[in-house]
Amino acid sequence: MRTTKIAHASPFSGSPKINLPSIFGASPNKPFLLRIPATGERPIKFSAQGLPEGLTLKENIITGCVLKEGNYEVTITAENAFSKTTKIVTFEIFPNNLLVTPLLGFTTWNAFETSVSQKNVSDTAKAMIKLGIAEYGYGYVNLDSGWQHKYGGELDAIQPNPKFPDMKTMVDEIHSLGLKCGIYSTPMLTAWGCPNEYESIPGCTVGEPDIRFADTNGGIGTVRKEKNNVKQWQIWGFDYLKYDWRPCDPVNAEIMRQELINSSRDFGFCVTVNALHDYMYYWTKFCNSYRDNLDSNGNWERLILIFNTYLSNVESMSKGHYFDLDMLDVGNCVFKNNEGFLNEDEMIVSYSMRAFLNSPIQLSCDLTEISEFELDLYCNEEIIAINQDVGFAPSIPVFKKTENNSNLYVFEKQLADGKVAYGIFNMGESDEIITINFDGRSSVRDLWSKTDLDAADTITIDSPKHTVRILKCSKKLNEVK
Repeated sequence: MRTTKIAHASPFSGSPKINLPSIFGASPNKPFLLRIPATGERPIKFSAQGLPEGLTLKENIITGCVLKEGNYEVTITAENAFSKTTKIVTFEIFPNNLLVTPLLGFTTWNAFETSVSQKNVSDTAKAMIKLGIAEYGYGYVNLDSGWQHKYGGELDAIQPNPKFPDMKTMVDEIHSLGLKCGIYSTPMLTAWGCPNEYESIPGCTVGEPDIRFADTNGGIGTVRKEKNNVKQWQIWGFDYLKYDWRPCDPVNAEIMRQELINSSRDFGFCVTVNALHDYMYYWTKFCNSYRDNLDSNGNWERLILIFNTYLSNVESMSKGHYFDLDMLDVGNCVFKNNEGFLNEDEMIVSYSMRAFLNSPIQLSCDLTEISEFELDLYCNEEIIAINQDVGFAPSIPVFKKTENNSNLYVFEKQLADGKVAYGIFNMGESDEIITINFDGRSSVRDLWSKTDLDAADTITIDSPKHTVRILKCSKKLNEVK
């Protein structure tokens, strides 16, 4: 039985609401794509004033190419039978200025693992539109490992296996929906995530191992194929790369990054799985996201281990550069029937962890068969707004209780509108009750349930084990006890 109350998601009812951060980044002289996410009863009529030269709006999708860099203030309007709403969004058009807020989207691994197919990816993109998930800002459909076969083609690049008969058609279809599409690779000679029908699948280097680097999966080859593969991804139309090896190092990351920069497309860039803290200056300057933790697997103990990796990376994050707590391990995914799979309260903790701690949020379940609970979990615009807040403040632990069976944390995040968000995470094995004293009388809103609590100087919060509360308050706290 679930303890946490969460609001029901209604993406296609009521007045329009534009669920877009007030800053959106892109590069000049490269293809621009933005689907305006908006909830509300259909039909909704969209308009945009102040678009930079080179961009056009058709229905709810902005496309084109901006030739001149700069900041452009765009007023977006959405109107339906109930009312009209507007939002001012600054388009920051500068080289490699991507994913200024954490990525919101989907990735295939926990949903399909090595059995992933072109049909899975296409069906997922359609489901994001049909179910209204895209209206909350989820804009990427990312293909993880399992697509690769062998080198070939005109560019001598990695070619897809037969389950992906036409990559370009797949990506074009996703783009036509206003969504972006990501791909996976590695500098290692052999990639993780090999389908059962193959002995191995290749990475972006070949030849003899380079003795400067670790020998994981055969090592990293001396013959570089990054340029070949980026050209191939560019032709297919991809928008994002998950680059996966262990340990991650700036040398291989930079070789790939430069090829992405030199391509004709904007590529978001994530390094994983072992982005060591020793190279934090590089990750936080040049990578949209960086990860140094174990794979999520739908298990509570693993979730705590991933949660703990945030604590040593709190101060590393900044605008456009975020520590990645890995893809979600909730809902109808490959772990669903495993013993020890997360219950609903724990799934809410799993989602909240990514949302509140400034991580990319990547759904990874079969969206064609999701439950009402899952839709409610993924589609709370007030929770997502904390993740996408353009104050770009870190979530700071301001209280912890870790003795005996307790493992309780309170995180504070200063928001751009002057209010403050608090995440109360009970990761322990005992129920807790905490008292929060504010710096004066404070409004308090419970974001998961979308309810206002009574304004007060002091509030008492019940925090059962394996649960989370996320509050938005008008005052900062003075004390927690």
